[in-house]
Amino acid sequence: MSVNLKSKQATTGISALLVIAIVVVLNFLVGGLGLGNFRLDLTEDRIYTLSQGTKNILSRLNEDEPVTIRFYHTTDDRVMPNVLKPHVRAVEDLLLELVKASGDKIILETIHPNPNTEEEDKARADEIQDMGPVNQEGDKIYFGLAVECLGQKEVIPFLNPPAPNEGSAVEYDIARAISKVTKPMKNVVGIMSAIPVMGSPMYPFQRQRGQEPWVIVLQLRADYEVIEVPMATDKIDTNIKVLIVLHPADISESAEYAIDQFLLGGGKVIAFVDPNSVVAQAFSGQQNPMTGQPGGQINTTSDLKNLLKAWGVGFKSDMIIADMNYRGMLQGRNNPTALLLPAGAINADDRITSGLNSLTLVTAGSFSIDKREGIDANILASSSEESAMIDLTEAEKARSPQGLSSFTSGGRKQLIGLRLSGKFKTAFPNGKPASPSGRPDTGGAQDEAKPAAATPPAPAVPAPAATTPPVTVTTPPVSVTTPQIAVPTTAAPASAPATAPAAPAAAPAVEKKDDGSLKESANSEGVVILFSDADMLYDAFCVQQDPMTGMLVSRTGNLPLLLNAVEVLSGGGDLLQVRNRKSAVRPFSTLKEMREKVESRYRPQLMALEAEREKTAEKMGALRLKRDSKGKGFIVDPQQQKDLEALMQSDVDLSRKMREIKKDQNKEIEHTKTTLKWLNFLAVPLLVSCAGILLAIRRRATTAAV
Repeated sequence: MSVNLKSKQATTGISALLVIAIVVVLNFLVGGLGLGNFRLDLTEDRIYTLSQGTKNILSRLNEDEPVTIRFYHTTDDRVMPNVLKPHVRAVEDLLLELVKASGDKIILETIHPNPNTEEEDKARADEIQDMGPVNQEGDKIYFGLAVECLGQKEVIPFLNPPAPNEGSAVEYDIARAISKVTKPMKNVVGIMSAIPVMGSPMYPFQRQRGQEPWVIVLQLRADYEVIEVPMATDKIDTNIKVLIVLHPADISESAEYAIDQFLLGGGKVIAFVDPNSVVAQAFSGQQNPMTGQPGGQINTTSDLKNLLKAWGVGFKSDMIIADMNYRGMLQGRNNPTALLLPAGAINADDRITSGLNSLTLVTAGSFSIDKREGIDANILASSSEESAMIDLTEAEKARSPQGLSSFTSGGRKQLIGLRLSGKFKTAFPNGKPASPSGRPDTGGAQDEAKPAAATPPAPAVPAPAATTPPVTVTTPPVSVTTPQIAVPTTAAPASAPATAPAAPAAAPAVEKKDDGSLKESANSEGVVILFSDADMLYDAFCVQQDPMTGMLVSRTGNLPLLLNAVEVLSGGGDLLQVRNRKSAVRPFSTLKEMREKVESRYRPQLMALEAEREKTAEKMGALRLKRDSKGKGFIVDPQQQKDLEALMQSDVDLSRKMREIKKDQNKEIEHTKTTLKWLNFLAVPLLVSCAGILLAIRRRATTAAV
């Protein structure tokens, strides 16, 4: 049987075979060998393309000192879970892009540690974490990598799939590992806090486990040398590059002076103050494992009065933000003092906050700006316009099931985060302040003509909480229901003895010139980051446990915010461009705003009815007390009985009206959600259909013309 190769059928068959062969060869070259490997990223934020920060890190690699990446992943289909296979492929593609972008300054070794192989021994030697056993034979899987350069090695034990809100977490981990093995020295970060954030050691004699460091400390230690700065310090080590001041409750003037001089000397400061820290209350009074006695109280209010005033920042330490638009969850219910700031409330143009999707804050305060010459203030985060400042009593009501009894929006945004930059001037123009004992330091006495202003009374400074070793907190602060402000007692003003000889007027001025105090920054590169909430850095508000892997992952942008700030202020910035990659999951901010608009229309009616119910309840209570006092529980006055029944019926009617209003409100909210959902479902198909109809009409018109 002969075949005519020139026939139409034969030509078609040969063409089809050639196309299939070309596709197979291209798949082998691109997929199997990685030649010409590329991906077309059509996402809005290009979340699947190497970030500029990663490219910057790769551009600084030395050709003579290449970085070796050993990529371990199990390939045996019997043991490798199908759920991990797409992630393995994504990591492999990412590594190929890194090699390509580095200009061959990265050497990639792919190793398959399948069960009972020598490669499995290599994975263990490289400290790659095994997962398993995954079957009855005890087989384990491996999925991690080791990065090595010039004898330094960083290991990512297991490459967990990133959480939906983490963006490109794998790229960040690999870029950080490359940066660490090529950078021999670590920057020093100091932490000053009245709360024991650094943890405490074990106490074997008391058989008690020490307090674990907060997650922020553990994360910082991965990239920096972290040291604790006592709250009672009067000088900050010059080796520290960035100082984190977290809830400086009852801070002394000497410690404020130390921060002031640190900033003027070129150091960078990140401060978190708080009008009402629920975390401070949770740590207050806990048992001291050394003595078995209750620990000291930590003031729930913190401030930097002298420094903020000098920097041109106002802060009311007795007022809290309530925001109806950005309400978060606290104790299982929506709470306007527990803020969940969306991306729209965060400055997307600042390197520190760029790319953050959300921030969680609890009972945060508000800043105001009184501009100072030479200092620029940049807003990093703010509330919505549907917010107001409330006192601690109202904030306590917000935690109850009834919520706020009344709320009136201030109609303007409250400032939560600030970045101050420029040339700072000292907050202590008279030099080092007096010591807590009331005796002046080397600065000497002040001018005799102004004794009160020259020697201000030193407040009694309680012993810093860091001196008392705490124990593990078993109850997270979100369960605290009644935080109270601990009012610190102050000592009586220390006055100079009447018999003390008066110092010559000229002597103090000479001593003040020689005390070594800095009066202003040497240049205009000073930076201070301020936030009006300290609770936001506590573990419960920063991270959560992944139910699948058990690993801790970021729940909002709180932890990345701190890491970004330290990275920028310590002279970096490339890693934060990787860390701030946009997440593929976006919050329904539009829906939340639409819901708040509906609720704002019904809120006045509900508040009016609630106020009327409260008045009715007061009248009912008064009648019951009057009745009981007369008849010891028996009705003795028919008129009182009628009035009581009328009030009870009125209360029932008011409750029914409130239920009806809430039903109407929920019905309108559901209607809004349904409308938005159908718009999302139908918008694109309608646009495609319209485009198709227009093209068909145009084609028919063209055909008719021909």
